[in-house]
Amino acid sequence: MAEHGNNPLVIDEDIINYYLIPGMGADYRLFTHFELKYGITHHLDWIPHGTSSNLTEYAELMSQRIQTKNNVIIGSSMGGMTAVEMSRIVKPLTTILVSAPTGRHEFPRVLKFVDSIRLHRALNPKQTAAISGLADTFMGFKTPEQRALFYEMLNKNGPEFLHFSIRAILEWQNTMPPEGDFIQIIGDKDKLFSTKKIQTPYVIEGGGHFTAFEKGPEVSDIINRYIEQKILPHLKRK
Repeated sequence: MAEHGNNPLVIDEDIINYYLIPGMGADYRLFTHFELKYGITHHLDWIPHGTSSNLTEYAELMSQRIQTKNNVIIGSSMGGMTAVEMSRIVKPLTTILVSAPTGRHEFPRVLKFVDSIRLHRALNPKQTAAISGLADTFMGFKTPEQRALFYEMLNKNGPEFLHFSIRAILEWQNTMPPEGDFIQIIGDKDKLFSTKKIQTPYVIEGGGHFTAFEKGPEVSDIINRYIEQKILPHLKRK
């Protein structure tokens, strides 16, 4: 079962609720190849940022959409960063980061440099959208179909949200891990975030920054085994 609305249903408290947050500009299609067990999947696609000026404030908006218990938050890239912030509010069973850092200390030099010169603040939404093709440099698309899907999702969210997203990512100041239990899954070919900066990652061979999509079954297998070994034993079952 997948839930795409803004108000997830409240269901039996003994069931695990997976909340999937896509990467910047993406939507639920990023997780097309996920095969999660032991619960129900809810897709938290991006919503308008409203008056939010940073990722912490935006995470508060996203957290309002979770009204269930036994939650597991899974986020890819920017979705993972948002999940880190949401973990302090939702306090999930576990937080799972895919192709995402726990904080600014795991950023590559290029992101820190771009933030330091404040180029993103000099551009308006239309100008930001016009240079969105730069994503090719770090996404690591394996096929033209993957690239086409990414830009279709990106354009769907519009220039205003893209503009906000880039600013929110570059200016994210967090250096603390998610609250409670968490794991990080990353591809060894990720051109944006390096496995060398992550302490104990689950590394997927051949995966790029688009790992959530291109390696969905493998990512799912890691998650399923982790849930089975670390989470299920602590859940009260009827």
